[in-house]
Amino acid sequence: MRNVMPANPLRDRPRRAVKAHAMRERRTAQVLMLFGVILACVELYVIVSWI
Repeated sequence: MRNVMPANPLRDRPRRAVKAHAMRERRTAQVLMLFGVILACVELYVIVSWI
């Protein structure tokens, strides 16, 4: 008799294909957010050290 139910139904689903430009845009957004956080930390350091 065949196994009708898959062992892990979540893993056996076909994955959505992510387009290359979508991944590039996401990576760019992450880099820009990281740059913003670093810039904010540097600005706080300059302001605090100046007082």
